[in-house]
Amino acid sequence: MHLKSKWFIILTLVVVALSALMLVSSSASLQQTTEKTQELFSLFQNANATVSKIFRQLEADGETLPQASLVEYNQALILARESESLSIAGKYSEADEKIIQALQKLKEALRIVYATIPEQPTETEISLERTVQLKSSIKRYYEQLQLIENLTRLADYVGYNTTSLEEKIQNIKILLDMALNNVEQRRFEAASENLANAKDLSDLILNSVNNFAVELKIQRIATYINKTQERLEAIRETAEALSNDASLAAVDNAETSLDNAKVYLEEQRINETLSELADSKASEDEAVEYLKPTTSSVDATVNKAPNAVLSP
Repeated sequence: MHLKSKWFIILTLVVVALSALMLVSSSASLQQTTEKTQELFSLFQNANATVSKIFRQLEADGETLPQASLVEYNQALILARESESLSIAGKYSEADEKIIQALQKLKEALRIVYATIPEQPTETEISLERTVQLKSSIKRYYEQLQLIENLTRLADYVGYNTTSLEEKIQNIKILLDMALNNVEQRRFEAASENLANAKDLSDLILNSVNNFAVELKIQRIATYINKTQERLEAIRETAEALSNDASLAAVDNAETSLDNAKVYLEEQRINETLSELADSKASEDEAVEYLKPTTSSVDATVNKAPNAVLSP
């Protein structure tokens, strides 16, 4: 049911409730007449027509009418017939009480229907939801891209030809920047298309990385790990001599990732091993950067660290 239909139900509820309330409050001061009873019947007939219309609309929309609402509605009809019989017998006071009860049953039937209709979001709410969803997706792609960049740097470090991968990475960055800009401009379809293209490129890169993982034999990875450990020890020695806490923290992170890589390698989980090695290399590079501004002699110390001997 459309939003305006739900508001129509709310309006009907208010009208029925207020009308019944006004008639009940005035019953003590009015004489029990046929006119008053007829007024109540008229109010009931109008409310009944509205409820029937709402029920038909719900069924046309493929909605299932709540059983509790149907029970209240049927009881309202029974009370209305009883009121009519009492009116014919001249028992107007009792007839009025019955028809007012019938109106209250109609009101309850509407309330139950109203409670089952989901709220229709506004355009602003829809826009906000799309913005949050797309920005969340963009953030995940940026995080994935960071991992891909680390793996690509690792592949380049050991001699793997990464020219094609680096070009794709730059294209992904452009697409993600475009997607973010389109989201800000509320061009959601364009942003979704940007993300779809970024995903295609990411999949291509990941396939290439997987091929790279297959080419690297376990023994060669073990050799790389040993050489990395030697480099980290040399960097740590320099960082300790200079009391460079930032560099030491980066070395700690690098060694933690390296230890994780050793565990994965023992289990022959190559992709996870490479991922940890990529993180280790990124932390290692940070440790070296923290040392560079300190003294020119640092570069000489770091350069003495053994280089990796892996080749593609």
